[in-house]
Amino acid sequence: MNEAKIIILGTSAILLPVTVIIIFVIFYSRRQCFQREKLERIEENHRQEMLEASVASQENVRRQIGGDLHDEIGTLLSATRMSLSQVTKYEDNPAKRKILLNQTQELLNETLNNVRRLSKELMPSTLDEFGLIIALKDFTEKMTEYTGVMVCFSQGELLEVFDKKIELVLYRTAQELVNNALKHAKASVISIQLQVKQNDLVLQVSDNGIGFDLMEVNQPNRGIGIKNIESRINVIKGKIKFDVEKGRGSSFEVSITL
Repeated sequence: MNEAKIIILGTSAILLPVTVIIIFVIFYSRRQCFQREKLERIEENHRQEMLEASVASQENVRRQIGGDLHDEIGTLLSATRMSLSQVTKYEDNPAKRKILLNQTQELLNETLNNVRRLSKELMPSTLDEFGLIIALKDFTEKMTEYTGVMVCFSQGELLEVFDKKIELVLYRTAQELVNNALKHAKASVISIQLQVKQNDLVLQVSDNGIGFDLMEVNQPNRGIGIKNIESRINVIKGKIKFDVEKGRGSSFEVSITL
């Protein structure tokens, strides 16, 4: 009988820690599964937000282009058509006919100039022909000249031309951040830096403005804001870091693995 008790107690002593381990493993596995599901939901929500921001950004661009086509080019083409229709009425008046033809030519030239401007907005010619470094230099020089705000550009030892998609995203990001600093931050100095750190291409944009609250600008009633920039960078699998708060200058760092 004593031997049976000893066997039972020994077996219990062995089974108890095994049972505890099994329970712990089951609990830990469930907790890990729960954490993974939670993380997946967060990532899915973030992807959805980025998608919505990207769609909103594209829609804004379409509306802007549509408005330009309708208001400017459409109006000019209508005026050109009317001018041409007037030409036929003055076949017996060469002087008037010449005036109308010259007027029509001027309207066509203005229309072509507007089409070229729209094309440059969609894909800046400097960026397309000479690459990101020259395009950023040109952009900062023009911003300084046009606004009176010191917009500076510096680079590391970068000589190469990068992938067109990466260059366009970084150029548009720099444009938007500079425009935001000019419109809202009341900055007097804006700095753009482009360099390679280890295996990453890094764009830094900073200003000495009044700053802002990141949560406030990302509210739905404030427009797409920073999410627009995030969605653009997300397309090329880049990352962006914010160093912002009210009352001081802002700094943004975009990094893309080459």
